[in-house]
Amino acid sequence: MDEKIKLALASLTRTEESRKELAEVITEWFQPNHLTTDLISLFLNTRQLKPGDMLVKKLRKPNTRVRKFVPGTVHLADEVEVTSRVNYVLDGHVVKLMANLWDLERGEIGTVEDMKREMVGALVDFYAGHVFSLLTTVWDSTNTPDNYTEVSGDLTKTALDNAIDYINYKAGGVRSIVSVKRNLLPITEFAGYGTYDSHKQFSDPILTEALREGWIGQYRGVRSIVGLPQMWDNPESDTAMIPEDFVLVIGENAGEFITFGDPVWKEYTDMVPTPPYWVCEAYQQWGLVVDYAEGVYVIHLT
Repeated sequence: MDEKIKLALASLTRTEESRKELAEVITEWFQPNHLTTDLISLFLNTRQLKPGDMLVKKLRKPNTRVRKFVPGTVHLADEVEVTSRVNYVLDGHVVKLMANLWDLERGEIGTVEDMKREMVGALVDFYAGHVFSLLTTVWDSTNTPDNYTEVSGDLTKTALDNAIDYINYKAGGVRSIVSVKRNLLPITEFAGYGTYDSHKQFSDPILTEALREGWIGQYRGVRSIVGLPQMWDNPESDTAMIPEDFVLVIGENAGEFITFGDPVWKEYTDMVPTPPYWVCEAYQQWGLVVDYAEGVYVIHLT
């Protein structure tokens, strides 16, 4: 390398700010994929509370009865009863990274800003994965026999129709059907749009959608069919991030996902070792409540 270039690069590593800029310039990184909280909001209510909030859901029992009015008498009264139905029990998780300052200076591990984005992404991945794990493991033939079924192979029309009918009955309506997109492709066949018909190509809007998108996004009154594109964490481990053996049929107001404030950061340089180490932590409180288990139907593809 030309001596002038060496001197120029060395001058860029003298300050922390210039080290960040150098790592950004000379290093191109494969950024891991991440899920988002938007994914959760497609099938559960989501909201953000303030740190330290404790939300309690109360149930006022609908025991207000109507009785025949008899003049001149003292009529029976129903006592108002209120019970604490659900409270949010906070949970908290932390991501912590450390790096040798020499590695930072050489651009071996990228910039601090990139690593912070990666840490936030890791927290969101954990939340989304945890939600899916709960919704696909708590429901089984023993705990929830009425709203759980197993199907060998691909999704069947019978299984999906039964799930929709059950959720319509128990929850008053289906909010969404959720799975990876390839599991939901048979719905196009169920709706009778699996065969190309040139005579209806431009007159039938649903057929037009099927031809354009490769599938339809509505079925039996369910207009929110959420076909999730599968994502893999990074090119090396190539691990799928969304379970592929479940289809969820979710009713209205089945539960909520809560985050309590933005991630809280701790960042410092540990001067004890030589060379020193850069240390960074991000932690956040969150909560998940499914307060109406009957509002979720799980189809397990075995």
